[in-house]
Amino acid sequence: LEKIAGHVVEAQSPLAIPGGNALGQTNGLSTAEAVLALNALADNFGKPGGVTLSPLSPNQDEYHRPANAQEITEFIAKMKSGGVKVLFVHGVNPMFELPASLGFADALGSVSQVISFATFPDETAIASDYVFPDHHGLEAWGYQRSVTGTTHSVLSGAQPVVSPSYDTRASADVLIAAAQLAGGNLAEALPYTDEVAFIQSKLTSLVGSSGSFIAPEINTFSSYFQQHGGWWIGGSSTDTPSAATALGKTINVEQAEFAGEGEFIFVPFVSPTIAEAGANKPWLQELPDPTTTVMWNTWVEMNPETAHHHGIENDDVLEIISEAGSVEAPVYLYPAIRPDVIAMPFGQGHTAYGRFAQGRGANPVNVLGLHLNGAGDLAFAGMRVEVKKTGRKQLLSRLESRIGVYGEGLGGEH
Repeated sequence: LEKIAGHVVEAQSPLAIPGGNALGQTNGLSTAEAVLALNALADNFGKPGGVTLSPLSPNQDEYHRPANAQEITEFIAKMKSGGVKVLFVHGVNPMFELPASLGFADALGSVSQVISFATFPDETAIASDYVFPDHHGLEAWGYQRSVTGTTHSVLSGAQPVVSPSYDTRASADVLIAAAQLAGGNLAEALPYTDEVAFIQSKLTSLVGSSGSFIAPEINTFSSYFQQHGGWWIGGSSTDTPSAATALGKTINVEQAEFAGEGEFIFVPFVSPTIAEAGANKPWLQELPDPTTTVMWNTWVEMNPETAHHHGIENDDVLEIISEAGSVEAPVYLYPAIRPDVIAMPFGQGHTAYGRFAQGRGANPVNVLGLHLNGAGDLAFAGMRVEVKKTGRKQLLSRLESRIGVYGEGLGGEH
């Protein structure tokens, strides 16, 4: 700690950034608060290369933050108790994305009607009572706030670039039509002719405002909005966090707590190629992972020295066991990982989602239990697991040489 403090003091433009896995621990919130306080001590708030906050969207009051894991768990409990009669699912695949230990699949059976607006037959769509296929993103209208990484207050726009290939319909159009057919209060709450009219209603408050363009009425504003791809307030409008607040807050520094008694800390990570929803696309399956060059499968990363100690070689199929569940995947020996850690990419292991995704690889989320950090988010890097050899091998498809880029004894074949 003293060495790190010295680096911060001596640096010309110091900046401390908490890693994702650090935030994925049970003490993730206090870690983030400590890092923010360190930046405040370094006096880099509001300075170039320091800490600034992206401005809020022009119509920020129209948005709600995503639910955290604690709130999702409470909602699942409400589903199980029969408190949810109708469930609409749009843009997410909770049957695949949520840990099985949360019990979403069982809770879904207690909901009278489940309605999916999926663009592809994923796990949740298959389990739904009704599916109203939504347009693909390239076929759809839309608008979106820019949450982070901008210096301007921005509202981005989207418009179709191709005509719908199939008999799909925008989710908003389905809901608007249903409300109009129902009449009464529902029709009054959604008094729009279609999705485009709904989007225009959300832009009306910006008409006449000073920004990237100015328009006297909504039709002209909408035309400019499509032409420019959005609307933003001119000039940088970043916010500066309060150093007094960051330094004045009491930080409860605690050791991270790991669930389970296994030898290894389990770290799942998002695949940079197929990510959460790319497994149904063969061109993404064929794209090599930037680090391991693995394609078309899930793998387990393990330190070569640790593997040698346990008699494990590349492509050995391992069973990863936690208190919440287990998965199997072939191992990839990787010298850059800690000896007491194993890691798996998230994105494979589908039981539906088309022929390129179904039955391929394993879903590491099924190893995770319900362990939260102080912000109510999932402590996804806070599990300990056991590793068992299955006695089987499965050759991983890799772009690199079979001896590995690190050579014999450093993760390559012997």
